[in-house]
Amino acid sequence: MQTVEDAAEPPEPVGRREQNKIDTRRAIAGAALTLARSKGAGSFTVDQIAARAGVSRRTFFNYFHSAEEALNVSTESFLELAISSFSRRPAGEPLLDAMIAALAATAKVQDLAVHGELFRMAAGSPELLRAQLHAWERAEARIIEAVTHHLQGGASPLYVSALVGSVLSCAKAAMHDWAADDPDRHGDAGGALEERMVLALSMLRDGFAHPA
Repeated sequence: MQTVEDAAEPPEPVGRREQNKIDTRRAIAGAALTLARSKGAGSFTVDQIAARAGVSRRTFFNYFHSAEEALNVSTESFLELAISSFSRRPAGEPLLDAMIAALAATAKVQDLAVHGELFRMAAGSPELLRAQLHAWERAEARIIEAVTHHLQGGASPLYVSALVGSVLSCAKAAMHDWAADDPDRHGDAGGALEERMVLALSMLRDGFAHPA
């Protein structure tokens, strides 16, 4: 999985076996996304994903537990990249400014349109929606840890939990707003989603002082 720092520094070479694993995982995830786009989330099987990726059913289950987990790779990657970027922001930087900067850095190395596309798909797929909710729940614990570290322990657990919950709610509100829009309206769908997410986080940073 690519990280924000990978985009700034040449990646360290990996062995052939490890690279094969990375390539296989990407192929499976890519096959799942292709099938979801053509058939709709929840309308294809693990066997179809495996066939399209050129792997066996057994190999598929070496990497993923379900079709939805394979399809959810972009969401997991988005959250991983955002947390990684935030964790590297300078100590003392205002918290919401650091989060907005982390989002911008993430958008440079991953097309947010794919993440938004999966969010839109989940509205019609309970299984994919469940996988996405679990991904956000896992990310929440890591974000709480990263925020606590950023604040150098100078905030209560309640403060941190309430703040992180507010941040995630703003991010999800931005995605709902983006998903409800005409998907063909914007030439740069990823940029449009980033703009909405930055706007929502800016509203939170500014105390929702100016209705927009």
